[in-house]
Amino acid sequence: MKNVGELKERIERAFSSLVDSVDVARDIAFHMTDWDDDMERLLQLYKDPQAPTDDEITAIILQFLAHAPDHLAAAKKLSGMGPIEDIFGVGVLEEDKD
Repeated sequence: MKNVGELKERIERAFSSLVDSVDVARDIAFHMTDWDDDMERLLQLYKDPQAPTDDEITAIILQFLAHAPDHLAAAKKLSGMGPIEDIFGVGVLEEDKD
């Protein structure tokens, strides 16, 4: 994604007055931008869902799910919004069974 550095700085600046320290604002910016490549691929899928093969679709989604949610959970917690919750009741905080 273009302008990730600029976006990171902008997020840090926006959150600097809302959180306890510049370090926390910097961490939020990191967690909101580290998965930019995953988001770019996911956005392409949303724009043209017929272009990729089924294997490509599952790879895009699995990569996003493997990388982005933990960053989002960390950014949510650092921003003062609390921890993630299992609002859909699907066991998101439980280990998968083998």
